Amino acid sequence: MPPQAPGPPAATPSTPQQPLTPLPAPPPGEHPAATPAVTVILDPAHGGPDSGAHGAPSEEGAVEKDLVLAIALSMRRELERQGVRVVLTRQNDTAVSINDRAAVANGVGAGFFVSLHVGSTGEANTAETYSFGTPQGGAPPAFTPRPPGTEAVRWDDAQTGYVVASRRLAELVQVELAQKLPRSADVPQFAEVRQLRVVAHPAVAIELSRVAEENPGALEKTAAPLAAALVRAITAYRQPLQGKP
Repeated sequence: MPPQAPGPPAATPSTPQQPLTPLPAPPPGEHPAATPAVTVILDPAHGGPDSGAHGAPSEEGAVEKDLVLAIALSMRRELERQGVRVVLTRQNDTAVSINDRAAVANGVGAGFFVSLHVGSTGEANTAETYSFGTPQGGAPPAFTPRPPGTEAVRWDDAQTGYVVASRRLAELVQVELAQKLPRSADVPQFAEVRQLRVVAHPAVAIELSRVAEENPGALEKTAAPLAAALVRAITAYRQPLQGKP
């Protein structure tokens, strides 16, 4: 996770949560079709001088910024193949501030925001999903009320109306990831990171493990299962809400 917003802590919710039940798998050779008009904003973390997590002390070691960009570009191809509109917050190795990423995301109509990260620790070939909230309880964080008559929403309050929706999306994504990447947790975590707080969409962060792999390029192969898990989660999310995120 970026220096200006510490990475998601490894937290355990204060109340026990039961693993969710995954959707039935599609027939062999078939892919789940996304509901039409779905937009996903993919946010490859870091970029430019901000390399993120390092796989090795030497300059030749894998770095998070490169891995998440490669994964995001591959995910875009897979998602577009399934009829999803994809917006990237960065498309090359450039520094993009959190505010500029929020400007990209919040300038899009209804959609789903997914920030991609690769951690420096964790069990290999697993993934953890986070939504915005306090690490220990999951209760929405306190926001400063807007003065009466004020219509504009401060970016630091942008996630206020989406905390519950984001948690639900995180649950659906995590249960799908647990099927695609065995040994991943069944239940997502909460994290108070600004990357999610400033986004006016159902928003989650996905952190893959781990950048210190002997073959970091293998992490790039997770793009297809990540895309499939995301499509299935979004489809499940939209069904009871009649297609409205």
